[in-house]
Amino acid sequence: MIIKKLLPILVFVFLTSCGYQSIYSQKNLSNISITKIELVGDRTLNKSLLSQLVLEVDNDPNLNNVLVLNTKKEILSLSKDNAGNTKIYNTKITTTLSLKKNDKIIKKKTFVSNFDYSNIDNKFALQQYQRNIEQNLIKRISENILIFLISIK
Repeated sequence: MIIKKLLPILVFVFLTSCGYQSIYSQKNLSNISITKIELVGDRTLNKSLLSQLVLEVDNDPNLNNVLVLNTKKEILSLSKDNAGNTKIYNTKITTTLSLKKNDKIIKKKTFVSNFDYSNIDNKFALQQYQRNIEQNLIKRISENILIFLISIK
């Protein structure tokens, strides 16, 4: 019984004394200066991804750092019934991030996020649901990109 009461206190003391900080507490990307952002692939996905990231462009011509985002979306049919109608869909969004300096790739990483869901008979409701899934996947990818960009030294 005493262990259950002391455990949260010990965890709290350990975390406050070790210098723990949440990774989202420092959303500044001051260690990376980007002079240009290039968008390749699906234009609407790239724009919504870029709006989630909130990156600042530095106009210093000496830096010459270019961030390239290449995003594509795939909607696959995973399962069909006897009549040939799709029962289960999979939406997959793939984003390749490249950081270039003087036309030479410094860092490159691919972020993939996908989601499986059942078919809906109402096609309008299905499209709305797919847009909602798309926004959730973009949000997940933008969080991963933010963590990646913060971790670059």
